[in-house]
Amino acid sequence: MFDPELFGQAMGEEIRKAVAPLLSEISELKTQLAQRPDFTALVAQEVAKAVAAVPVPADGKDCDMEVVQTMVTAAVKALPVPKDGNDGENGRDGRSVTIEDLQPLIASAVKSVRDESADAVAAAIKALPVPKDGEPGLKGDPGEKGADGIGLAGAMIDRDGALLVTLTNGTVKSLGPVVGKDGKDGTDGADGMSLDAFDLTYLEETHEVAIKAACAGRTKEVRFPAGGLRPGSYWREGTKAKACEAWVHDGSLWIATKDTSGKPQAQSEDWIIAARKGRDGESIVKTIQAGPPAPIKLGR
Repeated sequence: MFDPELFGQAMGEEIRKAVAPLLSEISELKTQLAQRPDFTALVAQEVAKAVAAVPVPADGKDCDMEVVQTMVTAAVKALPVPKDGNDGENGRDGRSVTIEDLQPLIASAVKSVRDESADAVAAAIKALPVPKDGEPGLKGDPGEKGADGIGLAGAMIDRDGALLVTLTNGTVKSLGPVVGKDGKDGTDGADGMSLDAFDLTYLEETHEVAIKAACAGRTKEVRFPAGGLRPGSYWREGTKAKACEAWVHDGSLWIATKDTSGKPQAQSEDWIIAARKGRDGESIVKTIQAGPPAPIKLGR
């Protein structure tokens, strides 16, 4: 079984082992910095060695100090007056090793340990066997007896139309009205009107039938198409025919199927032919002879 506490302890130990070399290296670097030699003393020591290596000169003759002073004075006068030189550039400060310099190394080492630990944990979890179902547990003790359920013992409707139900525990519950009350009587309707006048007229101009009725001082007129065929005239260019009108064109009688200004012809859906033009009659010329007809001979 996977123990998180032991796993955490193992992870901490692995991290401490991985960081231990880095801590040792840091301690060693600090020691080396503390033991760094004093370069000033070393330079003085080397200069002393160099001076000691110079051979001791032999004793010279005493010189005339007045002559020497005269020569020095002349040499000093011959020297040009020195001028101040330019300041030299400042030297760079020495670089010390700090914890910040070592921090990337430590972070890289810790990341490496973390990645390796994660891979190891994943591999360990993957290697764990798939758990199987355990054996059935022991049968538990019987539970306490539950309370009796509540059922419906009866139902009735009271005078107000509400449904009352009686439960098995003796409680009576009202479920609200289930029988509606009689509605109120409706109000009286408006008085009817009798027809005082009625007129039916055919309107020749529009081929309509107009019905006009008068009642209680009010008049109402309704129009509708009269239907049937209505004679037109001879059709000419520009004629506007209405539906069910009969027009004569080119010797034939045509009936318009709808309002149209098109020319009556067999190819048009706006017209149907009622009577086709007849053929012209033949001319007969009779020859009348003068006098009575010749007698008819009988026999030989």
